[in-house]
Amino acid sequence: MKRIIFIILFILQTLFGLADYQLVTDSLIESLPTMSHDSIRLQALEQLTLTMQSTPQSLKFASELYKEAKLQNNKHYLCNGAYFHILYYYNNNEEQDSIAKWVSIIQPIAQSIQYWKVYFNSQKLLINTYIYNKQYEYAFNEASKMLEKAQNIKNVDGEVAAYQCMVNIYHETNQWTEEGKILKKIYELLPQITHSGTQVNILCQLVNFSNQRKNYTDMKTYLDDTKKVLDEMIRVNPEMQQSLYDQYLFLEIFYTHFYIATNHPTLAEKHYKKAQTYVTPHTFLPYHATFQNMSIDYCLYMKDYNTALVLADSVIHLMKQNGFEESDYAKEIGYKANVLTAMGRYTEALPLYERAIQIEDSINTVISNKQLEEIKDSYHLNLLILERGKLRSYVQTIILVVVGVVLILCIIYMLRINRIHKELRLSEKETKNATHKSEEANEMKSRFLSNMSHAIRVPLNSVVGFSQLMVTDTNISEENRREYSGIIQENTEKLMLLVNNVLDLSRLEADMMKYQLTDYDIVQLCHDVIDSVQMQNPKLHVNFQSNVKECIIQTDCNRIIQMIISILTGPSTTYNEERNINFILDKNCERLCFKVINSPLADKQYSGQEVSIRHDINRLLLKHFGGSYQIIADASAGPTLLFTYPVLNLQ
Repeated sequence: MKRIIFIILFILQTLFGLADYQLVTDSLIESLPTMSHDSIRLQALEQLTLTMQSTPQSLKFASELYKEAKLQNNKHYLCNGAYFHILYYYNNNEEQDSIAKWVSIIQPIAQSIQYWKVYFNSQKLLINTYIYNKQYEYAFNEASKMLEKAQNIKNVDGEVAAYQCMVNIYHETNQWTEEGKILKKIYELLPQITHSGTQVNILCQLVNFSNQRKNYTDMKTYLDDTKKVLDEMIRVNPEMQQSLYDQYLFLEIFYTHFYIATNHPTLAEKHYKKAQTYVTPHTFLPYHATFQNMSIDYCLYMKDYNTALVLADSVIHLMKQNGFEESDYAKEIGYKANVLTAMGRYTEALPLYERAIQIEDSINTVISNKQLEEIKDSYHLNLLILERGKLRSYVQTIILVVVGVVLILCIIYMLRINRIHKELRLSEKETKNATHKSEEANEMKSRFLSNMSHAIRVPLNSVVGFSQLMVTDTNISEENRREYSGIIQENTEKLMLLVNNVLDLSRLEADMMKYQLTDYDIVQLCHDVIDSVQMQNPKLHVNFQSNVKECIIQTDCNRIIQMIISILTGPSTTYNEERNINFILDKNCERLCFKVINSPLADKQYSGQEVSIRHDINRLLLKHFGGSYQIIADASAGPTLLFTYPVLNLQ
């Protein structure tokens, strides 16, 4: 029976652990109006729906359960209420639109609470509805999606449900090889399935397939496994025995088929009689038809042809009376033709075979045309999906480009702002430094002017004072006059030297000094300066040492001579104290190195504004020619001056 493939054991899967609750049903109905709106009321409604699921009242209680769960915002019972609606419509003429509606309601809720059992079972029922309505291509696509989702979340029940849908598709389209492969995959997953109803469902599919393919070795294994599971269910819950009559009937039918096929008449008779005990007025109609077909096979096996013929006519009448499908009707005509053939009534059998073949061909043509239409619809749908995907991709690309451009502009803006901030901070820092330097320069200028004022005032006062004294004092002696003249002359020279030094320093700082460059031997120049200084200052002893015999340089000799004289004598050109000075000249790679030990100019006791000016003049002069100038006042050998002159300027 075709329909048996889809309805088999769905009741069993939802009613596991539930059997005859008639004793408590009436009391539940009576107490329901007085129950408060809590979980107890939800449980009562669920129990009533389960116990009455084969009656129209089950839909009423399923609706009440759904509304109550919605009122209490209980998603678990909300899913169960929706699922019972699906079961009702599935078991009553398979109203596809109603099933699809409730599946669309149940799936987002079940997914949100990960209630995967109901999620996949509802999808399975909907796909089986597609199969029953011969929408095989669409059913296969939906089953593939369900399998992918189940594998992604690693849900075995979902995988098995998807595989079972595929088995039904392959079975209906006579793709036996593919059906066998999928059933093998399901059987491998069987140890991971804990729900007994699902186990029985899978094993019954395997039994049916093995019988059709005449694989009796596997068929016996699956039959024994099914019996073990059913017996265990009865052992755990004895009151379920009556509710499992249809499943035991299925089991005994196929045990009988097995022993007929393997030629064990005694065992075949045993199971045939056992199957008869499970047939009741409440037996599920497709199971009843299956039992009748098995009875025909048994009578043919026992060569009781007249009984077999009566049974064949009875089944055909059952098919017509209850509106079975044309394929089932064709199958029963074939059964009758087989009986007539076995009886030798070939003339009567031939029209029945032709009629059965005609019906099957007509059905196959309809199925092929419908599949072709589905493929076309699927193709057009895929084109629409592709176009929508392209449009969405185009829009997403535009959005991405716009976002990218905006992001780049933001980055550029932020970088510019950051650069401006850095420049502002740098400018602020430079301004602060310039302000600080300006303040220091002003302070130094103030100190310089103060010191210069004092330095100029002292010799100037001496010159003016002694000049006035010589003019006003007419009785001054000639000796005093000469003494005063000497003092005036000395202070005048000192004042002139100070003024010249200040002017030179100003020119050097402004880089406005004019130089008179000549070629001269630096070694000879040092000797000449030392001789001149020692001649003017007899108490000054200079020891000159040089590892260079001759070195011609181009420089301003007068400026260099003034610098060396200042280093040897201090700020004035004369020196009246006993002093020994070591003057050393070395050539080191690309530089001439001068070292003056015990220089008066570096001595702290002579420090003052005049000395400071002289140091600045010497430093700036050497800097102009690329040299350096260093003062070491606390050197162990005595106050020391170091200065260099680059060899790069040598000619």
